[in-house]
Amino acid sequence: MTAAARTLGESTPTVSRRINDLERELGTKLFQRSKRGVELTASGKRLLDLVQKMQGLIDTVGDQVAESDTSISGAVKIIAGDGLGPFWVARHLPEFHKSVPNVQIDLEIGLAEEEVVHREADVAIVFQKPTHPDIIAQRLGTLHYLCFASRDYIEKKGHPQSIFDIQDHQLLMHTAYVHQVERWSKNIKELKDFVDYSVITNSGTALITLAANAGGIAVLPSYIADVEPDLVPLHLPALAPIQFWLTYTERVRRNPAGMAAIEWLLSIFNNQEHKWFQSDFLHPDKIKAAGKGLDTEELFGLSSSIQI
Repeated sequence: MTAAARTLGESTPTVSRRINDLERELGTKLFQRSKRGVELTASGKRLLDLVQKMQGLIDTVGDQVAESDTSISGAVKIIAGDGLGPFWVARHLPEFHKSVPNVQIDLEIGLAEEEVVHREADVAIVFQKPTHPDIIAQRLGTLHYLCFASRDYIEKKGHPQSIFDIQDHQLLMHTAYVHQVERWSKNIKELKDFVDYSVITNSGTALITLAANAGGIAVLPSYIADVEPDLVPLHLPALAPIQFWLTYTERVRRNPAGMAAIEWLLSIFNNQEHKWFQSDFLHPDKIKAAGKGLDTEELFGLSSSIQI
C-alpha cells in the first residue's frame, strides 16, 4: 500500500480507503490481507486482467484517432444530377482526395430515386424526399433558381426589368424545369403560357455553355454564379426554391469509405459556409458582397422598381 501510495503521490490511508470503496462497489474482495501484506484474490486477478486490457486500449486510442485517413480505402458510387454533379460535386473532389486518397469515387450523372436500396449506388442526391424505410435521407439544402445571361448578351439585348420582360428575350430552359413547373412560383406558371423557349435541353452543360456564349437568358441555380464567372445573375426575383436530399443506407453508413464520402458531401453543402444552399434566397451579388464586407445596395444599385 505504501509503495502504491508513493507511485500515485497519495497518502497510504487514502489508497487503502479507495480500495475499500472499490471493493464495496463491486461487492467482492480484491485483496487478501495477511501478516505478510496483501495478495490478489481470484476476483482481484480477474479485475487486474481486465484493467490491463483497458490500459492497452487507452494507449492505442491516440494513435488510432490521429491516424491519417490514408488507411481508409474502397470505392463509393455517387449519383447526382447534371447540375450539382459536374458543377459542384466534381469541383470539390480534389479536396476529398487530399484527405482520403485511397477512396475511389464513381460519379454518375443522372437522376435517382431508390437506387441506394437496390445497390445501384452507394450515395445519391435526390430532389424528392424518399419514403422507403431502408433509405436514410439528410436534407442537403435548397436550390434557388434565377435568370443568368452573359455580359455580351446584356449589352446587346438589355437587362429585363421584370420577369415578364423575358418574353422579349431568348429564354433557355432545362427539360426538367419545363416538366416540374408546378413546383415553381405562381408567376412562372403564368409566364410559361406566353413565353416561347429559344432552346430546351436535357444537359446542364449545354445550357450553361449556350448562355455563356450570348445565346440567351438561362434559368440556373444561384450557385452557378460561384462557378461560372462568365455568367451574370440578373437582378430579378428568384423563380423557385427546390429542396434536395442526400440518401444512403445503413450498409453504406457502416462502411468507412462510404461514411467518409457522406461526411464530405455534407460539408460541401454546408449552408453556413455556402450560402447558396440556405433556405432563404440571397441574390448572388449580395452573397459575394457580404463576403467582402461591402454595402450591396450601394454597390449594385438594386432597384426597388424591379417587379415580379
